[in-house]
Amino acid sequence: MRRLLRGLFVHNLGLKMLALAISFSLWATYTAEPFADVGYNVALAFVNVPPGLALTGDAPNAVHVRLRGRTGLLRRLTAADLNFTVNLAGAHEGTMPVQLATGMVNSPYGTEVVLITPAQFRVTLVTSATPLIEAE
Repeated sequence: MRRLLRGLFVHNLGLKMLALAISFSLWATYTAEPFADVGYNVALAFVNVPPGLALTGDAPNAVHVRLRGRTGLLRRLTAADLNFTVNLAGAHEGTMPVQLATGMVNSPYGTEVVLITPAQFRVTLVTSATPLIEAE
């Protein structure tokens, strides 16, 4: 049994050491890349607007999002790669505040949302002038 285990570790020892060296160099190269903060203007998407209501007022159509991550990843990233959705389910007619949170941003793996500007704004929902036509 002992001889079998020793054979597993010693067999092809040169190739195993080469694979270990390559793995270590790839890991060292990746972790040596510095972190950076980059800002993007991301379009807002309002979803689940209650039926019969329409969004009016001066709600922003984009917000400034600051991401932190590896410079190589942030260099390849564009604002079109980010999604920012505001869920208006359960909203009622009138003016209401919308608080933006980092969880509303769909950012790629390896990045972190650091700041959202503005963090809060107001939206106004009014009764829609044109009724929705239902398909038969």
